[in-house]
Amino acid sequence: MRQRNQTRFTNARSLFALFLVIFCLASLPACRQPSSNKTAGITVNDAEGKGVTINDSSRVVSIGTATTETIYALGLGSRLVGVDNSSSDYLKETSGLPKTRPRTTLSAEGILALNPSLVILPTDAGPPQVVDQLRNTGVTVFSLSANYTVEAVKEKVRAIARALGVDAKGAELSDSIDRDMSEVGNLLARTRSKPRVLFIGRGPNMPNATMSGKGTTIDEMIRLAGGTNPMDGFQGFREMTDEAVINAAPDVILMTEGSFERSGGVDGVLKFPGVALTPAGKARRIVAVSDIYFQGFGPSVGRAVQDLVRKLHPELSVTENVKSPVSVSDGERK
Repeated sequence: MRQRNQTRFTNARSLFALFLVIFCLASLPACRQPSSNKTAGITVNDAEGKGVTINDSSRVVSIGTATTETIYALGLGSRLVGVDNSSSDYLKETSGLPKTRPRTTLSAEGILALNPSLVILPTDAGPPQVVDQLRNTGVTVFSLSANYTVEAVKEKVRAIARALGVDAKGAELSDSIDRDMSEVGNLLARTRSKPRVLFIGRGPNMPNATMSGKGTTIDEMIRLAGGTNPMDGFQGFREMTDEAVINAAPDVILMTEGSFERSGGVDGVLKFPGVALTPAGKARRIVAVSDIYFQGFGPSVGRAVQDLVRKLHPELSVTENVKSPVSVSDGERK
């Protein structure tokens, strides 16, 4: 008898537990909804104009320095579970986050191992088959334009904010870019020079230095800062030659701090093809700026352009003593 009663009690307890589970599932649908750090069925157009529905943005893999910078600027860095190598190299906030390899040589397996709910990347990330593989596994992939202009930056800021469910913050960040660029306009109105600016780059594993032509973030930055790029006869990058450099007759040599240091400072740069015979070389006018300037236009683009304006137009720096938001150094180190 006692055993029969115990069996009845056990069955009743099991039925009650089952009922409780069913009740919770039926009456608490909010428990199944994304929390405050997730999106809930938001649809946003990607770089191709296709609507991408994002149901969960709690675990984001960010590809591209500008993308990662934007996510941090929106105050959502806590959602990141992985970034590409460039983001890790140039944004100190990402220290400790797993790296997914360089932007153009991504690994689907490496990204999937991070269990992302959302991958945000520019259209020039890849290879394409890896991006397709991510989509085919059910991961939501949101692509952004690789067009690097200030207007494109603002559009991408708003798109990322929309994808992450923080439209208002995106609007605020976009407005801050407008304010920064308005200050650029104020600075340029006070300049008298329009220098010819030749960008020289030398990567860690590059035996020879290269020059920037048209269609690069560097070319756009020079234009925005009130300079001209004399290497306008080609797209992308080319190795330096004596003839091309001498004919370009730059007033300023522009480099990243990393390239400047790898080149051996001013004296090292003067040994590059043709440089010593240019106005910039004769004046030893070599400007080195933070590498982050050209890693992709992000929310700080306006402040970066402001700094570059001051670097390219010495008539401004004579009377100004403004703290730079991005580390910038003159090419005076040897």
